[in-house]
Amino acid sequence: MTGTVTEAEMIDNVVVACRGLAQFGMGDLIGGHVSLRVPGEDAYFCNTFDRTLSEVTTDDVVKVAFDGSVLTPGRYVSLGLTFHTGIYQLRPDVNAIVHTHGYWITTQAAFARPPLMWHNLATFFHDDCAMVEDDSFEAIAPALGTKSTILIPWHGAITVADTLSTAAGLHHTLEYICRLDVQLANTGAQPMPPDMVLKMRELVTRAGYLEETWQLLRRAGHRALAAER
Repeated sequence: MTGTVTEAEMIDNVVVACRGLAQFGMGDLIGGHVSLRVPGEDAYFCNTFDRTLSEVTTDDVVKVAFDGSVLTPGRYVSLGLTFHTGIYQLRPDVNAIVHTHGYWITTQAAFARPPLMWHNLATFFHDDCAMVEDDSFEAIAPALGTKSTILIPWHGAITVADTLSTAAGLHHTLEYICRLDVQLANTGAQPMPPDMVLKMRELVTRAGYLEETWQLLRRAGHRALAAER
């Protein structure tokens, strides 16, 4: 993220991310959040609590201070935004946070373990997916540590990154990988051999998979918005 991005552009990016994620099954419930750190401020933009990701428009994105106060009047936000502040304060490298209760993500979270390496895209989460003991907001940021992803048992997941493209791309990918894990667990199928994991991660990273996934989400989000005009 750079200081040249305007606040209007940041708000638009939050909207498009929300709508794009919703098009892939992560926007059916109240409670998902997409946030972007405001450069140079102890604040971030985030969607309000009273809309699903599939409903978010620019009017539903507000600026929230690290002390929890909503700087955009007249709207309210999820109590869960506490963990956004915690992550931003502990992780100066993080500029974007995505949290959903995607169906497969939530199902995976009930296993209380990270997904196994069933596919080359699962390697994005190898040694980079944390677990937290419960969904107490204060515990999430410390449990995340330096990782990019955290599963919250019986709740959902969070992905973080220096850019929204990476955080959202990871989240979309996580939903798919969790589906594989849930469906393949206890079938007798074998996860990827450990000596393949790092090579596959290097390959999918070099291919720019997460950026292309962000472009997919953007296209889907823009189509959803255009259909309402």
